[in-house]
Amino acid sequence: MAAARAEPFQVALASLRERIHEGAYRPGARIAATDLADELRLSTTPVREALSRLAGEGLLEDRRGQGYFVRLPNALDIADLYRLSLAHLLIAQEPHRPLRRALSAAAPENPPDQNAIRRVDRLMLLWVAESGSRALISAFRLVQVQLGIVRRLEPELIADIEEEADQLDTLVDADRTARLASLRHFHGRRMRLAEPLAALLTRPP
Repeated sequence: MAAARAEPFQVALASLRERIHEGAYRPGARIAATDLADELRLSTTPVREALSRLAGEGLLEDRRGQGYFVRLPNALDIADLYRLSLAHLLIAQEPHRPLRRALSAAAPENPPDQNAIRRVDRLMLLWVAESGSRALISAFRLVQVQLGIVRRLEPELIADIEEEADQLDTLVDADRTARLASLRHFHGRRMRLAEPLAALLTRPP
């Protein structure tokens, strides 16, 4: 019975995450639970539960009495999210920290249709997972979710994003010192782009 109740919630949660990540809802836009429930052919209860979950994850803003709105990060928010992403990776890849699994053996090949952003997100999550720390993995996943709305805009400002992803792929079997240098460069580049990324989020449709 519990599993049956959970299914509509998971459908609503997955749909909302995907729509926000893909830009179906503009930053600052209000999401009406009743409209979304009608679209998904669900009751409003699981949809409201999913909206509440995403507000807890920082993707949405719960404005009491007004509803849920897609969070609109400013330049400082964006820079800090990239800093947090880098901090998690630096902790996970600290040279004297024991690895909990061999990445090259654990990671399946990238699907041929996977874009550069998804490839890099997956690779960095695996590098964090090498730490074996559930707390670190959970914190990193949350930052990835919050950055999703920003990261999809990176190709508009970074011309060589595919080549950058290819270069990171070559570090799967590299020593951690080489990885750390590339990770600092990757995140530093984006921190410097925080203001233009924030401007892209607020441009007219």
